[in-house]
Amino acid sequence: MTSQRRSYVYVFILIYFMVFVICGSATAREIGDDADTANWQSYSNAENKFAFKYPKDWEVIDEGFYKTTFGLTIQKIGGSEDSDNWIRINSPQFQEEDGACIEVNKQFICTYSHDADVLSIFKRIAASFQIK
Repeated sequence: MTSQRRSYVYVFILIYFMVFVICGSATAREIGDDADTANWQSYSNAENKFAFKYPKDWEVIDEGFYKTTFGLTIQKIGGSEDSDNWIRINSPQFQEEDGACIEVNKQFICTYSHDADVLSIFKRIAASFQIK
């Protein structure tokens, strides 16, 4: 094989290896996110028949701002209800119009936060929400 051809082969192998590493890293991150939720705490409400998972460094406040059937606030331990970095589960009459809301079986999981970490947790809590 000529040296020019050998150079092309090396470049091709290098590009292939880089694509493999980049794609492999993305897959590992996604699997890591799922693994992270496996270590989350579980909240279950037998009276209203629902459950969800939330991070260990967050807390569920059973009597949040709104006292409704599903009036729960989920926030980082030591967080403030005065900030927008909370997630709330409410009945439909308290749907947050200016925030992000996900409806699960006529219940709304909402947040006003624009923080990327809070929004990621918001989506994962909504994905884990189950009606029993």
